[in-house]
Amino acid sequence: MNDNEKALMHQFEMAAHSQGTAQFLYNLFGGGFVTKQQAKETIDFCIAKMKRDIESIPNLTREQKDNEISTRETWFNALKTQMGL
Repeated sequence: MNDNEKALMHQFEMAAHSQGTAQFLYNLFGGGFVTKQQAKETIDFCIAKMKRDIESIPNLTREQKDNEISTRETWFNALKTQMGL
């Protein structure tokens, strides 16, 4: 699976866990618009999934996990701020 396919699958996974999945998919791929609430829920899901994925890495120390989570969470929060969420 190439990077574009992975990104697309990730988008579908995020959409499946957000409120109004059908509406979100229609807006994302059907030329509509995604509401601020849908965008916020999607980013919040990405943050939660990222934390879960990092926590499940067995060969990282607690400090490494905390640093990685903090770095990525800062990036996501900056994205939310830039989007006005």
